[in-house]
Amino acid sequence: MKEIHIKEGPFLKTENKTNNIMNNLLIALIPIILYSFYKNGIVPYINGKSTIYQMLLPLIMIFVSVFVTFFTEYLYGILIKKEPKNIGYHLKTKYSIFPGLFLALILPINTPIWILIVGALISSLIGKIVFGGLGYNIFNPALIGRLFIITIFAVTITNNGGYLNSYEVDAISKSTPLSNYATIETIGTYDALVKPYGTLWNFFFGSIPGALGETSAFLCILGFLYLVYKKAIKWRIPITYIGTVFVMTYIIGSLNDATLWYPTFQILSGGLFFGAIFMATDPVTSPTTPIAQVIYGIFLGILTVVFRYLTNAPEGVLTSILIMNMFVIMIDRLGAYARFGYKKIAILVLVQIMLILGLSLYIAETKENKVNVDPNFNIISKETKNDATTYIVTEKGYSSLIKAEVIIKDSKIEKINILEQNDSFYSKVEESNYVDKFKNKSEVEDIDTVSGATITSTAIKKLARNVLNDYMG
Repeated sequence: MKEIHIKEGPFLKTENKTNNIMNNLLIALIPIILYSFYKNGIVPYINGKSTIYQMLLPLIMIFVSVFVTFFTEYLYGILIKKEPKNIGYHLKTKYSIFPGLFLALILPINTPIWILIVGALISSLIGKIVFGGLGYNIFNPALIGRLFIITIFAVTITNNGGYLNSYEVDAISKSTPLSNYATIETIGTYDALVKPYGTLWNFFFGSIPGALGETSAFLCILGFLYLVYKKAIKWRIPITYIGTVFVMTYIIGSLNDATLWYPTFQILSGGLFFGAIFMATDPVTSPTTPIAQVIYGIFLGILTVVFRYLTNAPEGVLTSILIMNMFVIMIDRLGAYARFGYKKIAILVLVQIMLILGLSLYIAETKENKVNVDPNFNIISKETKNDATTYIVTEKGYSSLIKAEVIIKDSKIEKINILEQNDSFYSKVEESNYVDKFKNKSEVEDIDTVSGATITSTAIKKLARNVLNDYMG
């Protein structure tokens, strides 16, 4: 039998092991964690709007979430897989703290701790363990946990305060920028979208309402640059993802007489930077080949724009990433084939270009057509007796049609009676006696919406404005 000799060959060597990547990821997240503590903890406390516990709440949420995801996988490892009980072993090989860390950073500050614990369990069990553990999960575990929480407990979180910390409740009358944007029928104006929160610099540095760690694009960019320098991130995904959203919203805005502030507002709002840099680049659930990463990022951008403009989900980042997670294997194969000839993906690239242009033009035209007409408003009946006119009308709310009786007298709203509604957050509207604020009003633009029920209260405001417009002829 011949002996087999293995010669030293041109084998690739790298020190960029998984452990190093995860350590660098943690370093990149530290400034974001500290800023979240400052914005949501220290600022409300020094302004006399919170207790010591509330000041420490951002750190408590992160600690609890990290502990739950680690302990869940630790128990699974030692009880089911019969792995060593050494905690250091599990920290270095399972990286189970990261689903919990990311989950805490993408949740509202007012998420009750017990809901956070449930979400962390879902992240570990459904997002990771059920697939076989690290390296086998199809979906980003933290996003699975957040999707579960927002789907099941949205009303509870909103009633608990939603995204606004105790200082922002007094300083800002609106909800998050994208929730505010969702209430506007046109593309919006600078005064309506940006001014309530300051300037675009406030968006860039992160002093706007939002999830715990998602608001500062500046810190996300610093983390991105650090991770690129350390070669610990798939840089093509964030660049193409954010770039696609910018290009599409630039087209939409420019066709409606908006300048560069509009696409800038869109990319700085919500969790786009955090999602693109830290969530979409997850090493397990994102493509590995360079061409596939570009295709993946572009599709993420297209889906995010579609969700923001054409659905009731104003954010779209979470849903877009989870949807694209399902196609990673297919996209990676296309990327591998393309290395032997770009013609193999030419059709797909052409489709992406057509989607970017076609959807942008369609959305721009749709938003323009809504300038003077509210398609969600309907007059069921209109009756005039003596000097009063009574309307029965409907307006689309958050999750249902809001049916109301509106009585106009002397060109002013005398009374609004809500006849039917099934909106999830209507209790907030009732608690604030919001409907009573319209009495004796001939103009409703100066009436603020209700924090925690922005879409529902805006629907009532639109309803009142549309009735007044019809009455005035």
